[in-house]
Amino acid sequence: MNALSRREEETLLKTVKAQALKECDPFVKDFADCMSGRLISVAWACKDKLKLVEACMVK
Repeated sequence: MNALSRREEETLLKTVKAQALKECDPFVKDFADCMSGRLISVAWACKDKLKLVEACMVK
């Protein structure tokens, strides 16, 4: 069994996160637009958009 070093793990996580953000950019922008101008109401007003972002990130 091969294990990743801490440095390799961090590099891999950075790469995967960057790729996920790139692929999910439309969902993230839509969620950000929904959030703008809101403070507390974000929790229920943008719940569906957050679920789409989370589902995209999990892929």
